[in-house]
Amino acid sequence: MCLRLDRQAIRDVLLKNLERSNRPVENCKNPWNGECRSADIEVYIYYKGRLRPICRDCWSDIVEKDIEW
Repeated sequence: MCLRLDRQAIRDVLLKNLERSNRPVENCKNPWNGECRSADIEVYIYYKGRLRPICRDCWSDIVEKDIEW
């Protein structure tokens, strides 16, 4: 498993969402669980060239599996 964090990209995404409204900054965008909409973001991953927020529950599931992205 390869995890690459780009701090500037994460900062830009967070600031953009903070400017939009006072609702939760982001919802989970787990590419392997399209149903999840949790706002309890644990990490960000790059998947198919896009930065995606992953919630705590989905991240726990992902780290238990042999998944590459």
